[in-house]
Amino acid sequence: MSRDEYSVVVEVDDESPVRREELEFQDFSSTSGVGGNISQDKQANSSGDGFNNATFFDPHQSIRNESQGGSYPFWSIEYYAQYFDVDTDQVLERASKSLFPKDNFDDVVGPNPDLYGPFWISTTVIFLLFVTATIAKSIAAIISKKNPNYDITILSFGFAAIYTYTFVIPFIVWGSLKYLGCRPSLLYTTGLYGYGLTVWLPISIISVIPSDTVRWGLVIFGFAISGFFIARNLYPVISRADSKTSRLFLIIVIAAHASFSLLLKFKFFSYQVDWEQTNPKN
Repeated sequence: MSRDEYSVVVEVDDESPVRREELEFQDFSSTSGVGGNISQDKQANSSGDGFNNATFFDPHQSIRNESQGGSYPFWSIEYYAQYFDVDTDQVLERASKSLFPKDNFDDVVGPNPDLYGPFWISTTVIFLLFVTATIAKSIAAIISKKNPNYDITILSFGFAAIYTYTFVIPFIVWGSLKYLGCRPSLLYTTGLYGYGLTVWLPISIISVIPSDTVRWGLVIFGFAISGFFIARNLYPVISRADSKTSRLFLIIVIAAHASFSLLLKFKFFSYQVDWEQTNPKN
C-alpha cells in the first residue's frame, strides 16, 4: 500500500466520529457490570471482617455454634463442657426466677441454656429428701416412743425418681413436641424441669415438721409453683401445634407433674407420728 493510500485511510477515520467513539476507553468501575459486581463483592467481604462483623460483638455466637455440634465428637468431655458454661450468679438468678415465675424463662437464659443448674439442683434435692426424711422419721419415732425404721433404699429410689423427672421426662416431652412439629429445644426443656425443682429444696427442709397437714400443704404449694413455672414457659412451644392437641398435651404435662408431686409426698413425706403414745390413757 502506498503512502497516499494510507493517508486516505487515516483521514477517513479522523472524519468519522462514530469510529472515534468506538475507540474510546470506558470506565466500568462505577457501573453495574463486572466491575460493579467485583466492587460490591469486595464491600460484602469487607463488611464480614474485623469490627464491621455483626457477630464480632456477640459473645454468645461461639456458644451457639458449639451447641449446634461444634468440632468435638459427642462422646468427648469437651462436647458436653459447653452446656456447663455458666457461673454461680447465673445459676442463682435462674433458680430464683423459677420460684417467682413471672418472667419468661427463655428471656432469662437467653442463648445460653445449661445443664449445670438442673444437675446440681436435682442432686441436692435427692440428698435433702433423704436426710430430712431420716431426721423426720427419727423425730416421729421419739415422739411415738418407738424405734425408728430406717430404709436406706429410699436413697436409690430418690436418685431414680428425681433423675428420671429431670432428664428422662424432658426428653420424652421434647420428642413428643418434635413429632408434633413444635420445634422444641431439648436443652431448654431440660432446663425447665431441672430449675423447676428449686422449690423442693426449702420444702424438703421444712418437711421435718411432724404434721401431716403441714406436709400436704407444702406438697400442694410445691406442685403449684413448679407446675406453673413449667406450664407457663412450655406453653409457647406447645401452642405451635393445633389448639386441640396443644390443650391435651398441656393437660398431660400437668398430670405428670401432679403424679411426681404425689410420689414425693407418699415416698418421702409420709412418716406418721403416733400422738396417742405421747399421752397414754390411764
